[in-house]
Amino acid sequence: MWLLLIAVVAAIVGLVLLLVWLVRRLVPSVAEGFDAEVASQMLGVVAALFGLLLAFIIVLAYQDYGDTQSQVSDEADALEAIVRDSEAFPQVERDEVRRAVGAYVRIVVDEEWSRMQDGDDSARAWAAVDGVYRALQAVEPDSARAEAFYDDAVRQLNDALDARRDRLDDAAGGLPWVIVVLLLVGSVVILGYTILVGSRSIGFHAVGAASIALVVGLSLVVLIALVYPFTGDLAVDPEPFRSGSLAQFFGP
Repeated sequence: MWLLLIAVVAAIVGLVLLLVWLVRRLVPSVAEGFDAEVASQMLGVVAALFGLLLAFIIVLAYQDYGDTQSQVSDEADALEAIVRDSEAFPQVERDEVRRAVGAYVRIVVDEEWSRMQDGDDSARAWAAVDGVYRALQAVEPDSARAEAFYDDAVRQLNDALDARRDRLDDAAGGLPWVIVVLLLVGSVVILGYTILVGSRSIGFHAVGAASIALVVGLSLVVLIALVYPFTGDLAVDPEPFRSGSLAQFFGP
């Protein structure tokens, strides 16, 4: 992730500096700082608008990233509740429910989590979900207490399935194509403007263009990391499935 970040940002900054050098050689008026005062004011307006747009999209992406983390925790919490509710079931049925939940969480952590990096799910995980449903359907509560916990376990399983669907939807990642086009066009416009708005000092021109390219490049890389929540160093961790009452289904 960090190597990718450095490579992408370095490539953007390097390309902008190369274009600054070429434009100053091929268009002498740029090196002379033609209409720099007016052009710099227009650049400020364009940069402010694009900055607001980019910041808004990143904030939304960060909120979605946080929602994904919450959905993972909600799914794990619901499964934990099923395990706790099963304490009220007859022993044979309790063991079967726990076995089914254990099989599911192990498949999610050991198999499905890596597949979500590519936006895929696991057929075995879906089969394990069916196994949990079958285990609960086989339970016959033998007391009012057991029936109350059984009703809660069924509700928790439905909640876990809803959270699972949300998790898999988020694994696909990405942005709407309209937003992608808007970001690309905006980036090209703002970087192009920094290249064409010249200065008599090549150092000042290069530093200004490189600084804006650095900020834009970093922002886009962070945005990409956030919209693919199960990929890279910022990937959502499956730890909620290995903690609490679910820890018993994994080895030491």
